Amino acid sequence: MQVKDLRAPVTAAKADWLPGTNWIGFTPSDGSVKARERCRATINRQINNGYVIEYVTQKFDTPNPGFESDPLYLNEKAAHSKIAGKFLAIHRLRSSPRPLREILGDTEFEQLQDMWAEGGKRYRWSVAFPIIESFAILPPRPAKEVLSKDAAIRLFAHPSGTLRPLNDDERAQIATLEIEPRIASNAWIGVDDEIAMADRSDINPQTQRLINADFAFAALEGVTEEKKAMLRKRAAWIADKFVRARIRAGRLICDSCGFDPSRKIAGTKVTARSLLDVHHINPLDEGVRYTSEADFCLVCPSCHRFMHRLATTLSDPNEKAKALRP
Repeated sequence: MQVKDLRAPVTAAKADWLPGTNWIGFTPSDGSVKARERCRATINRQINNGYVIEYVTQKFDTPNPGFESDPLYLNEKAAHSKIAGKFLAIHRLRSSPRPLREILGDTEFEQLQDMWAEGGKRYRWSVAFPIIESFAILPPRPAKEVLSKDAAIRLFAHPSGTLRPLNDDERAQIATLEIEPRIASNAWIGVDDEIAMADRSDINPQTQRLINADFAFAALEGVTEEKKAMLRKRAAWIADKFVRARIRAGRLICDSCGFDPSRKIAGTKVTARSLLDVHHINPLDEGVRYTSEADFCLVCPSCHRFMHRLATTLSDPNEKAKALRP
């Protein structure tokens, strides 16, 4: 998989000396609620519903006095030397941040500020956006090998407290980076946000029935029946959005065999959409990672039935997952 295969563009870059793990933090201009809100609005405007590419700076910052020999600092500094100047990952961030104190807990938050707060201003990185979807860049690539000299200078020559929006040329330069999905431990935060939206939405009953059938292949170990029902509804809500996007794009064909309903319905009142099923490509990933419109396809009923029949004959999870894809 390459960056160009993502379901949305990479719209911005984040540069920092520490790689993001579960969250990416930004420092507001002061500790007030208004400053945090301005920071949130700026970051959301820069992301613009896209992905963020993570870059590790050449420089590693110096901690506050007294922490120069701290084991945590020394370990992070040693790790930094191996990834400095490289693109590491692509992330999707939750649209609304959480207070960093809430994510880390009081003790860890205070320790972080003890080490890194500047001038006694104990709100460094306090506007934290959880990472809800993540892709590792394999292998991590030096930015100077990926970007033109002008692009590298524009994006990373000067420090920035927010994101660095990418232009079309820069997006083209990173388009062929090889990426691999990885589990984002905060995926549930994004999923829960969308469960709430799905619960307020009208979902096509036929879509819900089809998605319920696809969910027969989802493991969902340790998930309550109530949560499973919520996940099914969210998946159907996303599937409905996927179908509407395909209708707008005029791409109503079977993604498996290429069947084009328009050739059959000429002169009739039958709609092309009625001859295609929406299908969850990766139901086994539900409850494991953040799923999106990219996890759905349109297939004719024959292909859909074959996928399900084939999957039921297989015991190996990888083979089963492969059978459910067009």
